[in-house]
Amino acid sequence: MPVKDYGVWKALPVRYTFETNQDDRSISPHLSLFFADGEGGEGRAAVNIKSGDRQGSRLAAWILPQGCDKFRHPIVRGLASLKNGFHPLAGTAEQRSRGGLALDFIRDNLFQRSQGRILPHDVPRANNDILDALKPLLDEAIATQATVYIYGSHFDDGKGGKGIHNIHQNQGNPTRFAEDDGVYQDGGILIQFDGYWAAIFIAFASQAIHTDDRPAHAGHPRPRDNYRTWADFLLPEGDKEAQAEIDLADTSVVIRVAVIHSVGQSTPWGGGPAPLAAEVKLLNRTTAEVDLTGWSIRSRTGHVFELKPGLRIPVGKARMISVPGVYLSKEGGTITLFNNWERKVHGVAYYNEDYDSGAAKVPFSSVLSFS
Repeated sequence: MPVKDYGVWKALPVRYTFETNQDDRSISPHLSLFFADGEGGEGRAAVNIKSGDRQGSRLAAWILPQGCDKFRHPIVRGLASLKNGFHPLAGTAEQRSRGGLALDFIRDNLFQRSQGRILPHDVPRANNDILDALKPLLDEAIATQATVYIYGSHFDDGKGGKGIHNIHQNQGNPTRFAEDDGVYQDGGILIQFDGYWAAIFIAFASQAIHTDDRPAHAGHPRPRDNYRTWADFLLPEGDKEAQAEIDLADTSVVIRVAVIHSVGQSTPWGGGPAPLAAEVKLLNRTTAEVDLTGWSIRSRTGHVFELKPGLRIPVGKARMISVPGVYLSKEGGTITLFNNWERKVHGVAYYNEDYDSGAAKVPFSSVLSFS
């Protein structure tokens, strides 16, 4: 059963409290972010800062911006137009269709996998736990009266209090939490500052990095047994050579550049001028030739292009591929590469500030880019 009462809450952050190791008496401590939405009283966002899994209590976190990497994603366009308050998304078109407002860590290309960190709850010294990572961004949001968009499950505490929880990945769970699995129902916090956006995405280190799309199995780990988790890629004390091999096997080909040509006319799908053609440059990261037979490229609008049978990329080389029929809007979008097993290999996101208004050539500078 998917998580209940899923949606997004637009509000202003007011203050926060958190549980440290000294006062941590619960299995799963939280940071409580209190917010105001103009509808009376404060709401509370309950953010997990430690997993309830006793075998692995650490969290995987992606907190943007990192250095010059701002949060750029077309989802922000729809969020900015919302009114303050809670907006239900469960069962709506925003959740059922690609390109809606609902979040999905795996399908939406929201962050760079390599930018994630596995973090403990509260340990000595600076900049080495989840609290150290969260507090500076929340402090800035409160001080500047930034707008927050909090994704998760609405709750009522029965005492007149309102709030939201499940502000984390809600798919790819171990078996005992499998009833919460679903797609397009992940939690997170997006922050709209003056001139840029920031984001907080949290997952449990034990959650899968690939999940099922089929309705009867939606959000379950893929494969069901011996699946890869965030810990396999990001565990700080892990074998770096082994992690690099796992990453290469999982992401053998990456999207390096997208080129969008338009004819300046409206499309049936909206969102800017129609594409005359689109091209995507794919890079083979491996030491073997890659056969792309059965592979496909998909856009945020749901359009799919099946790659030509027999198409190959030599060792360490890149190849520019025309993808007619895949609508890539100049207003922003996502591009995702799938292999012949229908499993995501790599994905990128872009926003209209990523290129000039002329030639729409969108480079993705990092070899791992968004995934």
